[in-house]
Amino acid sequence: MLRHRYFLSLLCVSCLLTISLAQQPCDPGKLKDLPLQLGQLAKSRPIDSCKCTGAPKGKPDSAIRAANDLQNSIKNNFLAPADQPKRITIRDMIRLEDKVDDFSIEELPRGDRFHLPSPSQREVLKSFNLGGGKAFGEGDVVTLIGFVIGARHSNVDGGESVNCDETGCANNDIHIEVTAHPRDTSVGKDEQMNEEGVVAEISPRHRPDAWETFDSPSYSAFLSGHPVMFTGQLFYDASHSPGGGPARAAVWEVHPVYAIRVCLKATLQACPASRQDDESVWLPFHKLKGFLKLPTVRVTKLCLNNP
Repeated sequence: MLRHRYFLSLLCVSCLLTISLAQQPCDPGKLKDLPLQLGQLAKSRPIDSCKCTGAPKGKPDSAIRAANDLQNSIKNNFLAPADQPKRITIRDMIRLEDKVDDFSIEELPRGDRFHLPSPSQREVLKSFNLGGGKAFGEGDVVTLIGFVIGARHSNVDGGESVNCDETGCANNDIHIEVTAHPRDTSVGKDEQMNEEGVVAEISPRHRPDAWETFDSPSYSAFLSGHPVMFTGQLFYDASHSPGGGPARAAVWEVHPVYAIRVCLKATLQACPASRQDDESVWLPFHKLKGFLKLPTVRVTKLCLNNP
């Protein structure tokens, strides 16, 4: 009887996975149907035609194929309900990492791109109670506030499975390093990230023109001294480990990002999330060029050489 129930459970998970992937979470149908700022700013991109499951890994019907397809489809989720984002802190994300650490590697494979949770194993990531009325899980839409100490287009030379292994800046994520405090130059950046840093990722799919240059040196000085707010899906990147490459204290991410705001004040205390719609406090990132009166926004050398 127990074995029968076990196989029924696996069948149900398989059915749910099939339904989930069939929903095409990276294809909104119409760009205006994308969540939050994306619905106002999104542009059609060649990478949009890449499958939601990205480039396959492993043989058909293999465990790694199913696990990789699922992780990629979650990374590409542009259909998460975003009308009531949950406020999350970097400390909350590190505490979520502690919760994951309670699982053995056998219970929840993780740490590199060839050892990922199966669809049934990944279910445990959907709900963690942190106490004090705080509960989070993969797939929640969250709002995170922190300081940007680094940003770059990643995987430009070799591509990434989630983006069909396409190369170039236009086809890859913008990897953003977010910390609880401004850059501490008394320690290395990796050390600060491993102590108090997490990652937000701007997907290349549907990426607004203004977001394409988030890593521009034209913005770096201003962003380094002002809190930035990211709203997007909470995602657990099982391909990495805390303290590994890239450096971070938790591999929970805001991925993909649905909205970006920059505080015009310099401290977290002066930048309450409750005033996110007040543009005298929180300016949508796409308006920053005008606010700074920049005639042009410089593209990074990396993206000039790898458009």
